[in-house]
Amino acid sequence: MHRSYFNWVLVLAALSMIIVAAYMWRGNEPLPIETTPLASARAVSPYSHYISAVGIVEASSENIFIGSPINRVVDSIDVSVGEHVKEGQILFKLECRDLEADLVNRCIDYDNAVARLERLKALPRQEDVTVAAAILQSAKIELARAQSEFQRVEGLQNSGAMSAEEVSRRQYQHELALAKVKQAEADLEKTKAGTWPPDLEVARLQVMQAKGLVERIERDLERTVIRSPIDATVLQIRIHEGEYPPTDSSKMPPMIIGNIDTLHLRVEVNQFDASKFVDSAPALAYLQGNTRQAFPLRFVRIEPYFVSKQNITNDINEKIDTRVLQVIYAFEPGTSAIFVGQQMDVFIELPDNQTEVPHGGA
Repeated sequence: MHRSYFNWVLVLAALSMIIVAAYMWRGNEPLPIETTPLASARAVSPYSHYISAVGIVEASSENIFIGSPINRVVDSIDVSVGEHVKEGQILFKLECRDLEADLVNRCIDYDNAVARLERLKALPRQEDVTVAAAILQSAKIELARAQSEFQRVEGLQNSGAMSAEEVSRRQYQHELALAKVKQAEADLEKTKAGTWPPDLEVARLQVMQAKGLVERIERDLERTVIRSPIDATVLQIRIHEGEYPPTDSSKMPPMIIGNIDTLHLRVEVNQFDASKFVDSAPALAYLQGNTRQAFPLRFVRIEPYFVSKQNITNDINEKIDTRVLQVIYAFEPGTSAIFVGQQMDVFIELPDNQTEVPHGGA
């Protein structure tokens, strides 16, 4: 019985080893790999002779980088991305409480200067003339009294009836009264003449100066309100309330707007191909990575100044240390699924007698 039991153990062990070996052999077999057809990453030109280039979608008004003329904290943002704005509409405002307070003081100074000028223009006042005339009349009466007293003692000095000191005192009073009369007459004439012309001119200049200060503060306040220069759409907002706008708006603008009712494509044509370019030639654009849909292009203009190449496609044959001619095309009305800033592959047809330009030549 023990022998029979031992034989069964051997049989079971042998079967186990066979099963393990079979499992390990199947595990070494390579698993089947499902393959999918690769989509072409680059578009293929439909023309037999062509110029290939790269274009960037932009607004028909060009992308307008909205900047800030002064470095102040953003107080409020009055628009949102995608919003349509009208010319002159407020985009965002900068903090300006100190300017508002300064404007109040400048306006008060201006009102004071205007009031002083009007007061000088209103001269002479009848009340002032009456007062000056009364002072003159009083001076004349005093002169008559002093003259009478002096005349009574004028001949008594030599007779010894009146001391020389008393005679001199009355003489001085007479002369003082005479001087007061002359002063009162001069004051009356001055009052009747009104304001001296140079004083009026000084007052006018003070009004102009005060007005200029008010206008300067008003212009500074206006500079804190950033408005849209055209009818456009807000494409991007890169600033928030409480932040300072970037100092270099050309590299990092606080806001980008543009008219996207019609989209344009800025195409960079290699300088070596520019002489072959014909503005009337048909042109097609493809979204990079999507070769199934072609977008017909309509020529708009050439910007006749060669610039350094900006758009890189990473094609193996691409020349990057070159200059390019920028050609502006427009998409047909109603074109959809295109957004500002997208990069596109562009093919421009050449006449049959011209040499074909390989991909990436731009």
